[in-house]
Amino acid sequence: MIYGVFSDVHANYDALRTVLKHLHSFRPEGYLCCGDLVGYGPQPNECVELCFALPNFRCVIGNHDMSVLDRLPVAWFNSCAAEAIAFTIKTLSPKARSLLETMPLSLDFGDITLVHGSPRNPAEEYLLTGEQFLENADFWKTQVCFVGHSHVPLAMSRAGEKFPEVTALRHGEKILLEPRARYIFNPGSVGQPRDRNNRASCGIFDTEARTFEIFRLEYKVQKTQELMRRRGLSELLIERLGNGW
Repeated sequence: MIYGVFSDVHANYDALRTVLKHLHSFRPEGYLCCGDLVGYGPQPNECVELCFALPNFRCVIGNHDMSVLDRLPVAWFNSCAAEAIAFTIKTLSPKARSLLETMPLSLDFGDITLVHGSPRNPAEEYLLTGEQFLENADFWKTQVCFVGHSHVPLAMSRAGEKFPEVTALRHGEKILLEPRARYIFNPGSVGQPRDRNNRASCGIFDTEARTFEIFRLEYKVQKTQELMRRRGLSELLIERLGNGW
């Protein structure tokens, strides 16, 4: 089965459409999302409704989604993020809110686990190191776990008793899964990349070929920035889209 994989859309509609157009070319049979459909960006309703219209769409809830639904205190966030959450709460339609309400904290199906942050702390932990891989190992049972939250495309793997390997993923890089290894993949962020690369990030997971491939895609960053400015969002958040940080 072929899955389009993405995370951290953050209400960036132009980036999302660019990603989905690219993923569609692989004819995926389903889509996996690691949460944070909203927050930071200017078009939460459009992003939520577009995602939930995808065939065989599976998505877990992210920390920004949770805060909008009053499940995570706004005090957890910095001031710019908190302002964006307030904007999202004010802007969110009843339909989009009801769709966000359906997203679970974690999902397991087949040999795949889906969380936002990490298996042991789905809402809050940024999973970035080999040490964290080991600390999380008993909290998920499948071969493959997809995470988001850090906005950085990564592959983490461990075979046998070896110390986990951590690899930053670049455009076009494809990982071939070994039968006896376990993997954590982060597809990066659609709507607010944080690896000094402002291109939208996403991936393709092929369960038959046993491969995961990452893609970085150009989109109209300035168009999103202009819309954010018109809607009164933080200038710092607007600048971050341009420099990928």
